[in-house]
Amino acid sequence: AKGLGFDLLEVPLMEIDLVDPAAIRARAAAVGIGLCTSTACGMDTDPTAEDPAVRRRGVEYLKRCIRATADMGASVFTGVTYSAIGRRLDRMPGPEHWARAAAALREAARYAREFGVVVGIEPINRYETFLVNTTEQALRLMAMVDEPNVRVHLDAYHMNIEEQNFYAPTRAAAAHLCHYHLSESHRGTVGTGVVDWTGIYRAFAEANYHGIVGLESFVEPSPAMAAATCIWRRLADSTDDSLRSGLAYLR
Repeated sequence: AKGLGFDLLEVPLMEIDLVDPAAIRARAAAVGIGLCTSTACGMDTDPTAEDPAVRRRGVEYLKRCIRATADMGASVFTGVTYSAIGRRLDRMPGPEHWARAAAALREAARYAREFGVVVGIEPINRYETFLVNTTEQALRLMAMVDEPNVRVHLDAYHMNIEEQNFYAPTRAAAAHLCHYHLSESHRGTVGTGVVDWTGIYRAFAEANYHGIVGLESFVEPSPAMAAATCIWRRLADSTDDSLRSGLAYLR
C-alpha cells in the first residue's frame, strides 16, 4: 500500500480472531503508513437484536474492536457499528431499533473515549441494512447517541444508491465526518463509474475537510469481505492496477 502511494491503510475487523494488532502496528510503523479500522456487525453481534444476549455480545464485540484499534495505534474505528449487515425485517424499523442501536453505540463510545478512539457510523444501502441508509439517518443516530467521539462515515458507493446527489449530503455531514470511502458506483476502479467526484470534492473544499478519506475498491477480496460486499465478478485486472489508477484519478 505504501509503495502504491497511499498514506493510510484501513484494517477490517470482521474476522477479528485473525487480527494481530501488535504485528500490524509494527509493520505499518516500519513503512510509515497510518491506520484506521472498520467492521460490520453480524447476526450474532447485532446491536438491534430482539434478544438481549445478542445485543450484549454486540456491545462486547464493539469494545473488542475498539481495543484492537487502540492497540494498533489508530484512533478511528467505523463501519456498520449499529446493526447486523444483511439483516432484513418483515416490517418498517421502529423506535426500538433506533433506541437499541443508540444504546449500544453510547456504551461503546464511552468505552472508546478511554482509548482516544472515535466511533463512526457508516450509512449503507437498503440491501445491506434496514436501519441507516442515508446521511440524514446517520446524523440522526449520532445525535441520539450524543457522545462527542461519535462521528459519521460516508461511502460514495452507498450514496449512489440512496442519496439524491453527492454534494448536499457530503456538505451536510462534513463537520461531523471521521472517514469517507471514495468508492466507485460499481465498487471497481475509481473514475470508471458514475459517482460525481466534482460534487464531493467541492463539498470537501467548502467545509475545509482534512480528515480521513479512503479508496475502497474490490478486486480480490477475502471470502468474508466478498460475502459482505457481494463481489461476484472481477472488477479489474488486478488489485494493484485498480488502486494505482484510482489513486491517480482522485489526486
